[in-house]
Amino acid sequence: MNWLFEFFNILTGLGWMVVTPVFVALWGKAVGMRLGTALRCGVRISAALIGLTLIINRLGSSLTSVVADIASHHQLAGEVADAGWNASVAIASASRISLWIFPVYLVINWLMLLLRATRTLNLDLWNFWQVAFMGALVQNLTGSFASGMVAAGVLTVVLLVLADQAAPALAKYCQAPGVSVAHGFAASGVPFALLAKKLLDLVPGKPRLVLERSTRPRTALGSPAVWCGVLGAVMGFLAGWNIYSILQVAVTFAALAFLAPYMGQVLTDSVTPVAEAVSGFCQHKLKIKGNLYLGLSPAAALGNGTAVVVTLMLAIIMTFLAGVLPGNRFLVQGDIVMLPYLVGVIVAVCHGDLLRSLLAGAASSVTMLWCASSLAELFTLSAAAANPEVYGEAGTIANLSNGANLLAWLTVQAGSYGVAGMALLVVVGVALAVWNRNRITGTPQPFARKKGKHIGHEHPAHEHAAHGEGGTSAKAAERPARDAGRTPHGEEAGEGRTKE
Repeated sequence: MNWLFEFFNILTGLGWMVVTPVFVALWGKAVGMRLGTALRCGVRISAALIGLTLIINRLGSSLTSVVADIASHHQLAGEVADAGWNASVAIASASRISLWIFPVYLVINWLMLLLRATRTLNLDLWNFWQVAFMGALVQNLTGSFASGMVAAGVLTVVLLVLADQAAPALAKYCQAPGVSVAHGFAASGVPFALLAKKLLDLVPGKPRLVLERSTRPRTALGSPAVWCGVLGAVMGFLAGWNIYSILQVAVTFAALAFLAPYMGQVLTDSVTPVAEAVSGFCQHKLKIKGNLYLGLSPAAALGNGTAVVVTLMLAIIMTFLAGVLPGNRFLVQGDIVMLPYLVGVIVAVCHGDLLRSLLAGAASSVTMLWCASSLAELFTLSAAAANPEVYGEAGTIANLSNGANLLAWLTVQAGSYGVAGMALLVVVGVALAVWNRNRITGTPQPFARKKGKHIGHEHPAHEHAAHGEGGTSAKAAERPARDAGRTPHGEEAGEGRTKE
């Protein structure tokens, strides 16, 4: 197996910027595209993702400084320090699970594809370590490598199912057809977004507030760049900065919101030919409905200014929540750079609606603060064991992207119950895979109400003939009844009818 581990080490060493064009080219060629066209699409997809990553990095660096100064200016502090995402990498790398996660993840992914339990082929190999991290926490809790691997395998299934759930929204709102996001942190926001949509859809009138996602907004109020400029000024003021610094951060955030749709358009133009080829291959060769998705970096969901707007809003909300939320001990600092990845998927699932995105983001923020506080001791012990020189004397630590992940918290809770908890985790994973397969193949779900069936209105057996059964068509049965001024059930016209 050493050659396999060495192969994956080479892939990760090359980085996604180099390998993504190659994978896309091979995928395009496999579904019937010309090799040159597929390679060109792969290079442009990689270029768009690099551009979006640069925007996110600049956004993250500005957010880190302003959020730190807001916390300092308002004397906000937490018992649990933010160690950043590098601590999670150290924990994952110190476990043997990090060596096995690549083959295990790919085997599960391909098995689910063959069984039609997912539509996602995840090419984001460089973020497999997030699954390994969650498995490593379970291993460190239970002392069992097997339990950690089981947890990692189940989480692989969960992330692929969540990616399938978000993919149609990515295609519709982000205009990225054939793309999904199975990122361990970003995909954890999907349940919150779906719940927020359901809740606000129950409100009379279904209120919506959607900003324009085009590169040329028609109105200032609909422009994400204007919103980001105002929010940047507000954040600078909350941080106690002088007018020069306030204007600089306002212009920076506005510029990032302005640039994001351009990179999103490049991604759309690059991924569309591949998506069309995959769709044709699925319909004509595989004889299956729908499409297959390529799992890419979560940066693919950030090609719109609304994601930047919601990121800034949630950064303010999360910072002040940390100081007043009962039971919270964690204050987000450096790892705020990861927040855009979560927000991008939430905004896409909510189709760019600010109200739904903010509700989902706020609920997710509260949950993450509680999860980070709950997992802090286990996270600290794991980090100290992985790298005692850096984290041995760091005090109690956690981070936003992994230590505050709801999926990690749920997995650890299952692991705390030993074999019974792990068995329950496997059952949940299998149930999700079966549910997703039924959804993909069109198999009726258990307890699902059939469309068009009227509750509480049963048709007796002697009425079947009036509905086209027993060799008599429905129209033939209705004609004499209509002529006599009666319904097919022998009732007077206008009485006893079921409203369609």
